[in-house]
Amino acid sequence: MNNRNRKEIFLTAAGLKDLKEQIKYLEEVKRKEIQEEIKRALEYGDISENAEYNIALEAQRMNEINIVRLKQTLSQAKMIEKDDKGEGIGVGTTLKIKNLDSQEEGEYIFVPDDQIDFSQHKISLNSPLGQAFLGHQEGEEVEIKVPIGVLRYKILKVLR
Repeated sequence: MNNRNRKEIFLTAAGLKDLKEQIKYLEEVKRKEIQEEIKRALEYGDISENAEYNIALEAQRMNEINIVRLKQTLSQAKMIEKDDKGEGIGVGTTLKIKNLDSQEEGEYIFVPDDQIDFSQHKISLNSPLGQAFLGHQEGEEVEIKVPIGVLRYKILKVLR
């Protein structure tokens, strides 16, 4: 993957710690458990019809895929904490907006990727909505191109 296609993933200190712990567990604990399962399955002899051996090999393959995936996430991770001094939209910002077409008002909280919760209106800066509002200020109008057309919003209030 070249650097131009690399997308930062925002994580809190706790989220970054959890990610590192997951990798460590998969590498040091799960990997050894699977190796023991493979060893036991090989003791049964003929591997051509050995279901336990095939299952253990598949578990090994999936574990290695998960390690690579988590390490890739870690390489793209950027640790953030709430920034009360920042200008404009950022992590920790609560945004009150108004849909200029429907006149509906809404509120969104921008959070790190590890804290997304749509039911609580917590969205990531990496989401299309987050990217659309990034860098804008209170009072500005923002247009977001979506497959069905253009959504138009006005930023009513930016709270930090």
